[in-house]
Amino acid sequence: MLANIKKSLVVLLLLINVFFVGQDWVASTNIADRGANALDCWEAQMALVRDSLPIKRGVVGYISEQDVPGAEYGLWDIETEFFLTQYALAPLIVKKGIVAEWNVVVLSNKDLAIWAKTYTGQYKIIDVEGKVHVLHRLEAP
Repeated sequence: MLANIKKSLVVLLLLINVFFVGQDWVASTNIADRGANALDCWEAQMALVRDSLPIKRGVVGYISEQDVPGAEYGLWDIETEFFLTQYALAPLIVKKGIVAEWNVVVLSNKDLAIWAKTYTGQYKIIDVEGKVHVLHRLEAP
């Protein structure tokens, strides 16, 4: 009797493992294509940013949800988007924060409105696509 229970448990564990291996296999199919498509979309957005910038070399700032008080974000997403932006805009040097006359902004419209309240009248916001914008620092009157 005990031997039959042990055999049944082994078979059950084997079936469970086969089930999870199958799920992992299905989840991983076309993962390279999905990642490549996401990278292509990001690079296309950054190409629009590059076209919006009058400079081709130099330093541009980078603003994300991290710079908006109370904004929700995932640290890994923020860092990944920052690194992809650095790569896509090279040879421009992309630095975090509003450190230059021209700045790349990756914020939802809601978060951008919150951020803009802090800097009213100091920057011109140029919409690029989706949550990507360019900021141009205005001259002091």
